Amino acid sequence: MRMVCISRSNDIAIGLRLAGVQSFFIKDEKEIKDKIRELSKDANVGIINVTEDVYEIAKTELNSISKTQDLPLIVKIPNSK
Repeated sequence: MRMVCISRSNDIAIGLRLAGVQSFFIKDEKEIKDKIRELSKDANVGIINVTEDVYEIAKTELNSISKTQDLPLIVKIPNSK
């Protein structure tokens, strides 16, 4: 099982990549929602980390995943300042 991150902050994405976490730096709201849907269907993904701003954009999709699926876990992480 792997952990991934979706962020609108390049600094967070790069930092997590250095720590070995597959990270996606995405600015476009539609692309964020599409990537979340794609990752939620991947049986190899166990945890999806999202920054607070990504969570606000895709709150409906993320809550639906949390309620209907055991995995992946959704973890909200703070934005960089």
